[in-house]
Amino acid sequence: MAAALIIATVLDLALGVLLISVSGFILQGVNNTGPLIPGAVFFVAMTIFCFAAPLIAWLVRKQLASPVVVVIAFAPLMVAGIVLLAEPVFV
Repeated sequence: MAAALIIATVLDLALGVLLISVSGFILQGVNNTGPLIPGAVFFVAMTIFCFAAPLIAWLVRKQLASPVVVVIAFAPLMVAGIVLLAEPVFV
């Protein structure tokens, strides 16, 4: 389980850094040409979730079952995958 948590932590942090890196392109002009406010709120919430999920997984790894902890750790990546698959539907 520790190996899966380490991998999930690295991937979640990398996704969070990527979201911060492209935030200027995505959130530029939220009021004018950028996404609507719900899209911006989702973007910020997802960015926070990328950094919070591994931390929560590491903190509760002794109290919860291993599969639950791994799902918590990989949750941001699963949400990102679902959004990437659903994105053509919303364009």
